[in-house]
Amino acid sequence: MKSTLIGFKPSKTFIAVSLATSAVISSNAFAASCDGINTYPSFPQVDWQGNPSHANAGDLMQHEGSAYKAKWYTNSIPGSDGSWGFEHVCGNETDPTDPTDPTTPTEPTDPKLGVLCKDYTLWAPGSVAKAGDILVNDEYIAYTAKWETSSRPGSDDTWNWTVNCDGTEQGTAPLLSLPNAKDPVSLKMPGWPSDFVVASPTSTAPAHLTVDLINSADLTDVTKLTNDFVAAITQAAQAGTTSIMLQSDVLDNITLDKGLSLGAISVKQALTDALATTNKSSSIDVADIDALTDDAMGWAQAQNLIMTALAPNATFGWSLSIGDFAFDSHSGKRSVWNAASKATADLLDTLSLYKGASKADFIAFTKSSSSASLTSDQWHNALEFVKQVTDFVQAPAILSSVPSAQATAYFMGNTLGESNIRKAAHSNLFAILFDTDSADLTNKITRYQSSPVPLYYVGTPANVTSLTSIASLNSDLTNAETVMDSEVFLYETPNSTWVPSTIYKWADFLTGLNSMHNVGVAGEKFWLIDSTADDATNALYAKVAIAAFLSQSMQETIRFDACDENNWSEVKYGAAVDYPMTASCGQLGQKYADYGTHPVSGNDHPYSCPRDDKMEQTATTHAKWYGAPAPIFVAPDAVLAEQGLLVNGKVGRWTNAGHCNTVPTAIDTSKQVYERGECKQYVGQKAGNFIWDGSDESVQGCGWWGRGVIQTTGRQNFGTLNHFVGRSHVDPDTIGTTIDGTTVAPAPESPLYADLDLCSNPGLVCSSEEHKEIKWIAGLFFWVNSVQAYSNEGGPYADWNYHAELKKYVDGGLQGTAFVDAVSGIVNRGCPDDHCPVSGEVHAIEERRANFKLVLQKLGLNPL
Repeated sequence: MKSTLIGFKPSKTFIAVSLATSAVISSNAFAASCDGINTYPSFPQVDWQGNPSHANAGDLMQHEGSAYKAKWYTNSIPGSDGSWGFEHVCGNETDPTDPTDPTTPTEPTDPKLGVLCKDYTLWAPGSVAKAGDILVNDEYIAYTAKWETSSRPGSDDTWNWTVNCDGTEQGTAPLLSLPNAKDPVSLKMPGWPSDFVVASPTSTAPAHLTVDLINSADLTDVTKLTNDFVAAITQAAQAGTTSIMLQSDVLDNITLDKGLSLGAISVKQALTDALATTNKSSSIDVADIDALTDDAMGWAQAQNLIMTALAPNATFGWSLSIGDFAFDSHSGKRSVWNAASKATADLLDTLSLYKGASKADFIAFTKSSSSASLTSDQWHNALEFVKQVTDFVQAPAILSSVPSAQATAYFMGNTLGESNIRKAAHSNLFAILFDTDSADLTNKITRYQSSPVPLYYVGTPANVTSLTSIASLNSDLTNAETVMDSEVFLYETPNSTWVPSTIYKWADFLTGLNSMHNVGVAGEKFWLIDSTADDATNALYAKVAIAAFLSQSMQETIRFDACDENNWSEVKYGAAVDYPMTASCGQLGQKYADYGTHPVSGNDHPYSCPRDDKMEQTATTHAKWYGAPAPIFVAPDAVLAEQGLLVNGKVGRWTNAGHCNTVPTAIDTSKQVYERGECKQYVGQKAGNFIWDGSDESVQGCGWWGRGVIQTTGRQNFGTLNHFVGRSHVDPDTIGTTIDGTTVAPAPESPLYADLDLCSNPGLVCSSEEHKEIKWIAGLFFWVNSVQAYSNEGGPYADWNYHAELKKYVDGGLQGTAFVDAVSGIVNRGCPDDHCPVSGEVHAIEERRANFKLVLQKLGLNPL
């Protein structure tokens, strides 16, 4: 075993094990000539421009020494997924029935059929099933034909669901599915800083050591295997806080067959002997060794076991190559998943490398310097691959040995504003280690370190500190949880009954309030306490401030149990059609992506999120009445075109007509809403469906709809929230400058939600389970900046001041509606009045008044 020390300053141990992703077929497969068979990527079928683009059912292709037959239309790498069937090894023909041939050809069994589906047949396009036939579709879900049919199993009512082959519940996502994570992967890695690390071989970063493990050709040699384990044990035992990286070609050869081609490997014997040789037998429990299997999986898990047992202060991970798929054109996320991420995720899952007590800590991705440089779009593909794989195994990643000559320009940019480090962090990376030094890279690293990208909040969590210094007030608010959840935070059901919200909870509100009151954003905090008043008066101030905020929240979203904006566009409100898909782009004639664009210069507001034409996202909430529109969504034109949904390049609308014979109790959330199939768009759907008739325009780049308790909408609003609360996207070079009248303020040094990039994924406001309070934070942030700070200098409301009016209401004995009417006007119409000069009368003013009074009463006050 060879080891190479890389010259990084010592810190926490970092280990990576080399894992490539090319497929190798079992050694017992027979050989046959591949003359005349197209070699990947020269597909036999071409696109409209005449360029090789795909294979159709029955087409043969060869790749890495083996021939494959397409089961249906596919543009993936032959052998990389279920769209291909193995035919034979390319070479001199052998007779598979020749008794002198020691091998016996067998049709490879797809391991994804599992125990539940092992006796069923995989469906292929063109297959005809008779009544009672059970076929397994490409998602590994088995269906029984009701009568003779040639459709894809599960695609229409000619099939009855039989079983999900992986044992998951009917209607839910199979285990091996494109991840649609509710939260980003945690980027906290012991020994690594809270900011993203960028380093060259001579710059400061946690040290790491490269170790080459045994190669696949020597695995059956017990002596060599034992010696290799001895070397690994020795290195691990000496690791301390030094870092180790492991490399081997073993996993490079088993992506397709998951190790079957390697046959039996004496893992347990070799590891036992190696532990005895190194006097480390007591370091690993005998039961743990006995639990290993004598095959490729056992060998890989033995490496995990050695690292966790003998290098307990180390972190380690397996290394993956960014393959040739990145050079191909991909319409969007699912294209990358099908081409590369799915096979890689499947391998890691099958080998259980990121499960259990000995699981690896992260993945180290590499890009070979021997292959061509990646363009910006190709790096996007590569980072999407990184994100999908890490989302699947729930582990962060590092880019290791990245070719400086190829990647410096993309990741570091010519200016800080051109850098793609934030994009890398969004892809679940916590560091980039370049392979060589250069003066240009050194200068750019120095520049980056002046304004590093934060990965997570460093500070005291809000739920650890008391909300205020008034113990009795804190107690009152804490004890109000049950009554607030059961009697105040209510929503109206389709049958006109009121029930507790499933989304908005008092405990989450208090967590968010604590953050905004005690930590705040850029020096601005949610006001509760007047330092000059006594405790009794301050308790009144705080409760009134809370009631004022909740009176608006209850009307805007809680009463609808909505976090995401609903599609309520209709012709009577000025829409071209009822319930257009472009409701996500803006309703009532608005264009959310244009919010903040300066009317004269045409420039984006300096805090605005960048436009993102590659965004793919589906809202998490929706209306619930009979036939209500599905959740709104955003998707690139290329994604929808690839699925054959666009008509003349345009989308369509939702109809609430029809009836669902089966009301779904679960949905496949790995799919975007437009992928889910008829009557499967949302739980509880009783009617309605998408109509793709070209009646509407495009939803590309339309991911900026309203979200949160007081709907945060548009690129400027999300961008302002992200800059001050999340992982800022604002160009550091603009800090302190004035752009179109706005002086750009710096982001907090340690933002409250540095792990959330609300520009790359605004949906986190509604989806986050780790930070459920973020849906409240979005509204509280708006309140601090738009209501508390309201100013109309030189205008008709120049004398109105939030703090003065709140105190006046309290000091006046909690009488009248002037105060709540004023804040209602600011939230709903933009002025502190119940009827604003330009925008008109406040919507639902009586409901807002009633909400205000109800909250005060439930907090123990008696408003008049």
